Amino acid sequence: MIDFARRRSAYYRDLYAALPADAADLKALPPVTKEGLMANFDSWTTDAVATRESAEAFVADPSSIGRLFLDRYVAFATSGTTGRPAVFLHDKDALRVYIRLALWRRLPSLIRAGSLRTFLVNRARTATIITTGGHFTSSVIEALFRSRFPGLSGRNRVFSLLDPLPELVRELNDFRPAILGSYPTALAILAEEQEAGRLRIRPALALSGAERLSPPVARRIAAAFRCPVRDTYAASEFPGIAFDCRHGRLHVNSDWVMLEPVDAEYRPVPPGVPSSTTLLTNLANRVQPLLRYDLGDSVTELPSPCPCGSRLPSVRPEGRHDEILFLESPEGSLKPVLPLILATVIEETPGVRSYQMMQAGKRLLRLRVDEAPGHDRRPLCEELLRRLRDYLSTQGLSTVTVELSGERPRRNTAGGKLRQFFVEGGNRPSGS
Repeated sequence: MIDFARRRSAYYRDLYAALPADAADLKALPPVTKEGLMANFDSWTTDAVATRESAEAFVADPSSIGRLFLDRYVAFATSGTTGRPAVFLHDKDALRVYIRLALWRRLPSLIRAGSLRTFLVNRARTATIITTGGHFTSSVIEALFRSRFPGLSGRNRVFSLLDPLPELVRELNDFRPAILGSYPTALAILAEEQEAGRLRIRPALALSGAERLSPPVARRIAAAFRCPVRDTYAASEFPGIAFDCRHGRLHVNSDWVMLEPVDAEYRPVPPGVPSSTTLLTNLANRVQPLLRYDLGDSVTELPSPCPCGSRLPSVRPEGRHDEILFLESPEGSLKPVLPLILATVIEETPGVRSYQMMQAGKRLLRLRVDEAPGHDRRPLCEELLRRLRDYLSTQGLSTVTVELSGERPRRNTAGGKLRQFFVEGGNRPSGS
């Protein structure tokens, strides 16, 4: 892959110019970042037709979700730091690798974990509850699956987390899924609805991803739905980085993706120590080679061997530490609001470079925001506040005030990472 990147990518050819022609030691390569790759998108990509301009136009069109970019690449979009989306392309060979990993390493363990009888009684229906409306990894994968297997579309439904919670609960009750897949924070809220008796489903299996699944949250979800809970570690840069085993460890698919837990200076950290960030190398994808790419995730390498017997290395992603916000409705009840959903509303607003949101009271949110170069701050902030208020109104939280803070976003966690959502002063409203 190193040789291929040097031959086919002008960006890597320049980056590795001072290295020996036969350089093969991965750890000798300089790390790359999302910002650097996106700024040099056209010279990084190995297909001259796949330009940043054309890729951005593709992901800006909601009707293209589920289609291949240029009829040959899967395109995922994530938030960038310049106000423009970061677009990751994956070629068909890489897609085949991801599918094989899911079928041969993931599926057998899920079949063992789930109750076959419950699975069959519910006719193998799968409910995926995600943020919709953009080229997010989970949305694109679900749309591609439906387009290629139309006969299964009735058994696989995508539900939007942007919908009001009572509506989502009602739709899930009607659908009666055998498999329930979502983010840990969303599954935790649905577990509360199940415990309260408003949600009445009997899934055979709950699948978690995109955020860290802590043991207490996993136990609560499992108890509420009376089913196993399984976890996946994935990213737009490599869907299916790691799958969990029956002992709860996430095993890295290290024959196709390599992870290096490192400190802030990109020096290796020993097993058992949380990293400042992680370098990822994708060995499957050639249209956009990723060699020692700064993923931005803190992970802890776990000691080997695992009791399950797997020889694959295992890690624990430390994940995001954003807090679920509990806001008060006009009737006085506290309603949970997922940071991931508010992040979607904010990040889909053109011109946002970085942001933080703080809960300052039961009915008060404060937003810090930095605008991207070339964007006027005042209209950007007005549009952000309007979108956030509109979303909260759809959730029955019309009395919640969203105001702009006079401060800019600031990094306030170990390693200099930006914590995007938190309760100001650490004081969660009583009753939550």
